[in-house]
Amino acid sequence: MRAAALGLAVAVPLVVACRPPAPPPPRPPIALPERPRVAVLPFHPAEGMGAPDDAGALLARILAAHLAESGVAVVDPDVVLGAAQLADTGAYEPRTAARVARKVGANVAVLGTLARWQDRVGTAWAVEKPASLAYQAKLVNVADAAVIGDDHFDYTQQTLSSNLLDLPRFLRSGGRWLTVRELAEGALAETGDRFAAALGVAAHSGGAGGGRTH
Repeated sequence: MRAAALGLAVAVPLVVACRPPAPPPPRPPIALPERPRVAVLPFHPAEGMGAPDDAGALLARILAAHLAESGVAVVDPDVVLGAAQLADTGAYEPRTAARVARKVGANVAVLGTLARWQDRVGTAWAVEKPASLAYQAKLVNVADAAVIGDDHFDYTQQTLSSNLLDLPRFLRSGGRWLTVRELAEGALAETGDRFAAALGVAAHSGGAGGGRTH
């Protein structure tokens, strides 16, 4: 009888020890800046993609302009470009973006990667090869380098007989072949609207001078 009781006493601690650890408490929500001021870094091109040298800076300028149109205060993208070139950026990641943004007085950064940049071969009415563009952009809170928004675009323009539902929204009323820059303008306008909404700013892309560029 004593042996049985001893066996039970040993078994109970073993069962308790096998319990899974309690899950960690949920992370508190990220506090957004009350007055966001955004630095858009030059988009980083994928290795070997053959994009023009200024393609990444061009995308940053286009996105910064659309953010400003949506009512978001932005740092002059050429100022951001200069700060990014002077900084020892290392890996291209949210902490890199936060460090550069802090240098230019911004509390939010945009970090982008350019995966494909292919211009059309042909004209607006007939092409041998259509324009194609792919990128990803992340909205970064400078205070803690947390990603607070993410958007991506990946599209090769299709023939006008394609299913309209498969077309990006900004292309559905068009009737011609776009250049890759025109494709970027339309795509980044939508990215700017999404990021403005993520920052709590009512987007009105295409409006007159809603934001400020410093």
